[in-house]
Amino acid sequence: MNMQIVDADKNDVEGLIEIYSLPHLYHNREEARWFVKSFFDYHHIKIVKHKERIIGVLFWNVVEEKHHGLVEVRDFWIDESFRRRGLGERFLRMVIKDIKRFFAKDNSTLRKVIVTTGSDNIPAKRLYEKVGFQKAAAIADLFALGETELFYVLTLNP
Repeated sequence: MNMQIVDADKNDVEGLIEIYSLPHLYHNREEARWFVKSFFDYHHIKIVKHKERIIGVLFWNVVEEKHHGLVEVRDFWIDESFRRRGLGERFLRMVIKDIKRFFAKDNSTLRKVIVTTGSDNIPAKRLYEKVGFQKAAAIADLFALGETELFYVLTLNP
């Protein structure tokens, strides 16, 4: 499969808004637009394209200051028709390598990557654990009443 992993740019905004307007991601197009545009202004967006179509997205940001070496994955999405083929793992591993290079440009070191997922999201939990993340905490009612979010941390060697 011919894919490319690139930084999202302004030409990708509408495609990302379409993706994040899907009912299971955001409640409406305006919320999706705010989410996507806020990341273009202050954070990082990596995308996977297949035949010019966005099939994967990963939003990340530096937590606090760069010298702390901490990154949070804010959102990670793979198109349903491309799931369970190893794409998510390859994409996540490649983005982590890219983030390491981002830190190295300023003589900083990426030390930890954090991500959250719902406790009922078995495929995501398997993926994060396969890549080396360890479950660090479970917090009930964080994003919605009656749901538990799991915090995963990937600790990298300097």
